[in-house]
Amino acid sequence: MSAALFSRAFHRAVLHGVLLITSLATVFPLMWMITAAFTPNDLITARAIRLWPEEPTLANFAEAASRHPIWTWLWNSILTATLITVGKLVLAVPAGFAFGRMSFPGRRTLFWFVIATMSFPTVLAIIPTYIAVVKLQAFDTYGAMIVPSIPYIGFYVFYMRQAFRSLPSSMFEAARMDGAGLWRQFTEIGIPNVLPAIAALSVISFMGAWNIYLWGQLVLEDRFKKTLTTGIAAFADLEGADRVWGPLMATSLLSVVPVLLIFLLAQRFIVEALAPGADER
Repeated sequence: MSAALFSRAFHRAVLHGVLLITSLATVFPLMWMITAAFTPNDLITARAIRLWPEEPTLANFAEAASRHPIWTWLWNSILTATLITVGKLVLAVPAGFAFGRMSFPGRRTLFWFVIATMSFPTVLAIIPTYIAVVKLQAFDTYGAMIVPSIPYIGFYVFYMRQAFRSLPSSMFEAARMDGAGLWRQFTEIGIPNVLPAIAALSVISFMGAWNIYLWGQLVLEDRFKKTLTTGIAAFADLEGADRVWGPLMATSLLSVVPVLLIFLLAQRFIVEALAPGADER
């Protein structure tokens, strides 16, 4: 083997080794959580850490449900994340079409204004938004959790604009010649051809909404209105020093499974959305 080939093989082996170690370090906490969720609580800390349960059991889920309304938290998370995602898409998809395929005065200025909102730290808006929620008597309601989370769509508008701009102009020109108005162009030509991009944004939005923590802690006080993210924090705080790791890890596993399933189901669309497409104009 020549020196060049040996050097290339050596660097590749080192790279693969680094990637393997990094992957194991990333996956290990998840594997331990899954193992602890199905391991009897008294065995979790009594024995060395293992990556598989020795005596698998579903008792941790029942124990967690007897201590806290975890199934209600799960439903609350699904409900709020879904409505936030739908709200973002309802605003971002038409806006992306308008910026990508329509011409109107001030389009460029307005588009850059939308893009500029991406650099605005959302934490700065927490206090005025919280005051508005209290004054509107919406505190401790699902609306307080959902509505203020929807307008942060700068990235979504930009992404959808790029998706619509990547479509061939000839498609829209042919539709206009056939008498199709903007609405038909949007619904019958635009949306069907950018479904992978919409699916990708749906997953991104759902994951972001699912993981909302700080805002949920501020506006949701009733324990039956909490989401899994805020509920797990309450679970850990209420147990104190006598923390039961099995039920806590079972609840944590519930917070991971829905997002993972959605990602796996939409994986094909995400790959299509990220694959190189038509040239942008």
